[in-house]
Amino acid sequence: MTDLASTPGVKIKMIDHADLVPAMNKKYGNLYVQDVIGKDMYRGMDADNKQATVMNLLVAHQNMDDKTAYSIVKAVFDHKDDLVRTHKEAENIKLENQKKDASPVPWHPGAVKYFAEKGITRK
Repeated sequence: MTDLASTPGVKIKMIDHADLVPAMNKKYGNLYVQDVIGKDMYRGMDADNKQATVMNLLVAHQNMDDKTAYSIVKAVFDHKDDLVRTHKEAENIKLENQKKDASPVPWHPGAVKYFAEKGITRK
């Protein structure tokens, strides 16, 4: 997208589709949220793009021991800067995004423990 938007003489128009989020969640589970790509994100955009965003989930088998699950979640959040250096999208890994409506599956008890230590509860 960045390459296309940076092409001289090209003007891009993204199609709004945030209004489809309720139907998508009904069909596939609560994986999607309404979101906005700001008009300043890519060169050549005239307006914000109202779009659907899919949540990324880190999923573990229910039989994973609590200590291992806790250690994985702790590593992800405590070493986020290392992840960002590997892939910029990791900037969006945020404790405040860890909430019930962002996950269609129950949290592992090891994750619950880590989040509770950080003041995050599954409400």
